[in-house]
Amino acid sequence: MGIYDNGIISGIRIYNFNDDDLANILFEEKYDEIMSYGQMSKAYLFYTELNNKNEIHFEYYTECSSTYREGIYLDWYPMSLNLFLEKFGI
Repeated sequence: MGIYDNGIISGIRIYNFNDDDLANILFEEKYDEIMSYGQMSKAYLFYTELNNKNEIHFEYYTECSSTYREGIYLDWYPMSLNLFLEKFGI
């Protein structure tokens, strides 16, 4: 039981939290189709140019299905730094 994603990346969000524990979105791009490598590269370039990489979080926009909901829907899903870097062969 739970929420399952199909692993296909249609968007990337990079964010951190401010002092009030609210998400501070630093980068976000999402598409109605699978992101190309060139589109994903924008997120990687943005990440590499950050001065402070501490407490950075990642999410990807993907198709999800759930045992709690009917049907398939698009939503943001957590992404580890390792998975983010793996997508760029690092």
